[in-house]
Amino acid sequence: MDSVKRYIISFTLFLLAINLPAQNITGTWEGELENDQFMQLNIIQTGDKICGYTYDHVNKDQRSYCKAFFEGYFDKTNQKLVISGKYFLENSGGHFLMNIIFNYKKEKGVEILEVKPTGASVLSSLLSTFGIIIEPEPFEEGGSNVGYARIKKVSGQPYEIIELMKDCIAQDKKQPDTVVKKIIPPKIKNNTPPIVKTVPPKPKDSIIVKNVPPKKRDSIYPATPPLVIKKEPPPLPKTFSERKNKEQSRITVDVKTINLKVYDNAIMDGDTVSILYNGKLLLSHQLLSEKGIEINLELDDKQTRHEIVLFAENLGSIPPNTALVVITAGTKRYELFASANLEENAVLVFDYRPK
Repeated sequence: MDSVKRYIISFTLFLLAINLPAQNITGTWEGELENDQFMQLNIIQTGDKICGYTYDHVNKDQRSYCKAFFEGYFDKTNQKLVISGKYFLENSGGHFLMNIIFNYKKEKGVEILEVKPTGASVLSSLLSTFGIIIEPEPFEEGGSNVGYARIKKVSGQPYEIIELMKDCIAQDKKQPDTVVKKIIPPKIKNNTPPIVKTVPPKPKDSIIVKNVPPKKRDSIYPATPPLVIKKEPPPLPKTFSERKNKEQSRITVDVKTINLKVYDNAIMDGDTVSILYNGKLLLSHQLLSEKGIEINLELDDKQTRHEIVLFAENLGSIPPNTALVVITAGTKRYELFASANLEENAVLVFDYRPK
């Protein structure tokens, strides 16, 4: 009889296990943040990894707001969501990058993410009513720098999927292994001669005008060499040589093909740049935004040092001209920050060292 009971209990636990749904955190979450603020989380989840951005503002003054990109993970065992703020997309001032550990739960079928207040956060909130502001503690592993938050899932899709979220998720996407079977067609005997297809050459940047020499060559009519008309490169910005080049970052790469995405690193305030590679103009008067400027670059393998120069065409409404440059070189990914002004150009250096 006891063995039958044990079998029934084991079978019941098995049924519960196979019917237990895995949490899908992807979506839009909204609710309350400490000190009377509205908070919105926009999340994409792939496996345990989390990417997204926060948007929050003070309820009494919505001009005080910020928007920040974050990365994190979902701990299925302990039902916790851990996010870490990386950098601001927009910030009206007075806001800080949040690092939060949420507790996940369901209340009457509604999904909730919550940070319960501690004694220190209650004291901070109380003092803030008297105009005394306590700076948040630095984020440490296992803790948060936010004392209270309670948000609920309002949509299964993010309000907006920005380019940084796509880049973040793309790092973990792997192409599925596929087996390709090569089918060898049977040999067919045919006396018909093979057809040779001639592919015309691709047009080049230069135009070659050939003079056809006369059939009979002699000293009076020597063969005339072909005339080559070269296409001139676009001119550099007029004040380029008047500014100093300041090296701000240097990385070593072992592949020739480099992908760059250039974003505005702070508030979208109308920063405009021109981008040069090894002294040659690639792009001119490009507006920096959260969508990013994408460049696929083929390094010249005849040299080891390569320079990307950001030339500030203006300083936007909030100087200086700041940019986040996301670089993908093979399997490696880098995030570099650059700051240019009307006196100095920002220089990013690649040391090319093939394997």
